[in-house]
Amino acid sequence: MTRPARAAIVAIYHATFPTAPDWHEGPLPFRHGDVLSDTAARSTYYSRRTARILYGTADRARRWHKPLDHPVGRLRVIGLEAIRLSDEPNASGLVVVHLDAARSNPLRVIRALARRQGAQLDGFDPRGLLGEQAIVESDVPYTLAFVTATGRRLPRLYRHPRYALWPTTDQWLWALASRTNGTDHPPDPRDVPGVWRAASDFEGIRMSADWRGLVLRSGTALVGCRSDDGAKDPFYNHAEVYVHSIYLDAVLIGILQFHGIGQLEDALASALDDPPQTSMAELEQRVTIFRNELWWQHLSTHGVPNQILGAYQRQHRLHERFDRVLTEISDFNRMARDNEKRHVNNALVLFTLTTVPVSIALALLQALGSHNPWTFGVVLAACVILTAALLATRTARVVLRSIRKRLSI
Repeated sequence: MTRPARAAIVAIYHATFPTAPDWHEGPLPFRHGDVLSDTAARSTYYSRRTARILYGTADRARRWHKPLDHPVGRLRVIGLEAIRLSDEPNASGLVVVHLDAARSNPLRVIRALARRQGAQLDGFDPRGLLGEQAIVESDVPYTLAFVTATGRRLPRLYRHPRYALWPTTDQWLWALASRTNGTDHPPDPRDVPGVWRAASDFEGIRMSADWRGLVLRSGTALVGCRSDDGAKDPFYNHAEVYVHSIYLDAVLIGILQFHGIGQLEDALASALDDPPQTSMAELEQRVTIFRNELWWQHLSTHGVPNQILGAYQRQHRLHERFDRVLTEISDFNRMARDNEKRHVNNALVLFTLTTVPVSIALALLQALGSHNPWTFGVVLAACVILTAALLATRTARVVLRSIRKRLSI
């Protein structure tokens, strides 16, 4: 296969952090010419709310980086990043590994990262690169890949006649985003010509005449549509900086949303094991924090990051899942309120059943005006009999059974 002009791959792993990494604060900076993509520059690209999550503040760091030049065969690790939203020990977050695969076969690299059968990267170990800074929780990362061609176009990947109508650029987008080849997961040829239809499962992004993108559940791919002139290219050098920085940041927001909603779903599933008032109060607080910190659809006044985030959310059905969480919390709260109202009503019924006979007895004694002990004894006995009769009714038995169950929880 013809070697691409450039092949940038970013692997994103879910991780936990025993403590804050002792790396440089802020995202990994990238530069080409007079374009520098550091914390200050990216903060002007994104809204303040987004920048606080992605890059932190002067008082509270959320992102760290470590530049590297670590060869792994023909692959080169050029840097590491870490992002976490909590300062608590063993907080969850993301680890980002930046790779230069221009001298390698990017399709083989991306399949090896996905742990496809027969594909492996000898010597590549993200856990070894991180040391004690973070604990990688997932073996298979989410990937972001950017590839351009040295010649007029990239070679075709699917040469079977049934894929004859499938453009070469779209073939590469599919292969890089799905991390598959024709053996792993051959796409349905009936869907191939309509790859950009809104009804399709593919999330294509028409970025410009120079490149296009595709977002799938397991990866995002960006592919150049023309020949890459290398170091003299007027656009692709800047595009590579964008891939490693601002477009990566849009993907990171989507992944953080994905993990955040997953944690809410897990918390909701275990809420029934705890007292309703305590569990619901905690759940509502977590939902409020998630909504304020992470749950938004507009990242920037620039269109591409919003498109990437929207495509990622649709691929993982984040809107439907979050709406479902809110609906279930609302239903659980309504059930808890109904139970509480029922317990209050039961207590009132029990109070009435026990106090009404006493009130009648006291009123009768006052009306008789007698201080005879026998009279007092007869009235008291009648009060006890009336109370017992009332408590023996079906309504009273239901109330007592409900209260007994309530006290045993």
